[in-house]
Amino acid sequence: MNGRSAPFLRFSSPLWIGFLPQIPKRLEKVKGGYAIMKYRRRSIMNLQFCESITGKQLDEFTRASRCNNIYQTEAWAHVKKEWTSKFVGMTRDGQLCGAAMILFRKLPMGMKLAYIPRGPIMDYDDSEQVEFFLSAIRRFCAKQGAVECKFDPYLMIGSFELDQKEAAWNARSPIPEQLAKAKAHFAGYTKLISETVQPRFQLCFPRQENWEALFPKKTREKIHNSFAKGIQIEVWGIEHVHELAEMIKYTEQRKNIHLRNEDYFRTIMENFGDQSCILAAHLDCDHALALIEEKQEGFRKHLNELDEKANKKRKQLEKQIADLDEEKARLRQQAQEDGRDILVSALLLVHDGTTCELLYSGLNEKYRRYLAAYALRCRGIQWAFEQGCTRFNFGGVEGTLDDGLFIFKSSFSPKIDVYIGEFSLPCKPVLYPIWTQLLPKVKELRRQWLRRESH
Repeated sequence: MNGRSAPFLRFSSPLWIGFLPQIPKRLEKVKGGYAIMKYRRRSIMNLQFCESITGKQLDEFTRASRCNNIYQTEAWAHVKKEWTSKFVGMTRDGQLCGAAMILFRKLPMGMKLAYIPRGPIMDYDDSEQVEFFLSAIRRFCAKQGAVECKFDPYLMIGSFELDQKEAAWNARSPIPEQLAKAKAHFAGYTKLISETVQPRFQLCFPRQENWEALFPKKTREKIHNSFAKGIQIEVWGIEHVHELAEMIKYTEQRKNIHLRNEDYFRTIMENFGDQSCILAAHLDCDHALALIEEKQEGFRKHLNELDEKANKKRKQLEKQIADLDEEKARLRQQAQEDGRDILVSALLLVHDGTTCELLYSGLNEKYRRYLAAYALRCRGIQWAFEQGCTRFNFGGVEGTLDDGLFIFKSSFSPKIDVYIGEFSLPCKPVLYPIWTQLLPKVKELRRQWLRRESH
């Protein structure tokens, strides 16, 4: 070779290539054999699919990931008792680089549905890993008898201010094209909550300095007035799950929907332990009456100090005192009807160390004027930040960003977080088209059944 290195390597047989430490990306036929023109830096051959990993491995991997969430955990698998669960993983050179908690549910005619809530957990920027893991999951689910595997990755494609609705609606990502290489069908950039399992649009409040001062003035006033009217907030544990369930029944009645029962809420708190809590807003009638008396005393003192000519101010103070007399009479009546300590509202919080999720809430409409919903959420944000979280998620909203739920939640000045959306992996190519036609009809029948059961 005249002292110069060859521009490529020659082998007498291409079989020798199998002994190379790396797999070539492309081989080119040359005189006397094959040449390795370019190496893959990290080959897909290093990736391995694990049909079973432990719950501890799943939790540790999820917690360390940027896709950390409560749904890809062993605890959530235990919550979904009506489903069976499998924990699978992907390794590269023996190190876990992907994980998924897959739920399976039996369907009519011996079929199964698979669902990966807010997963799988992996590096979605690594197209090689994405294609390998999703393809392996699709084959694994098919082996378990699933017709389809739905999944909605915990991938935010944009976070916007409340006045950036147009930008939120137009948020796009190259990820659906990447996932299509693994035969994943994208449900599209949906807007309505009913179109997907998890809402694409969520309102989230990030931790900031002096965060309460960021609320609009009207919201701060409502929070102040709620406490001034006698609302008190307590942090409860699992021993009060019955009271939570009773509160959530008010939401079911108001919206004519079926949510969850007491056993479900208890299961959540049993499995998440200190990562969960019930926040309760209650009205102590004696405390509220004492606050009213204190206000009236202040008004009377001010009234006595008025100049004789201040007729307008005098009438104003007299009216305020009279209004408070009516409020006292109302409170005494409420105490006779509902007791001297009245539960007004409650909500269930669960956090993963990064984000605190407001999962369920209920409000007794009879006591709406006490504005407990505002005081309760303010205290919920405080609790989340005390646990070390950096975000408080108020939950999903319709993507139209104009309904009553959006208006209420937006009163806390959250961000509009937009997620990538939902995908499907066809596990049984022959049955999948039939199943996709049947699914909407099955969902409608289930909704009708739940409506009948709730009446």
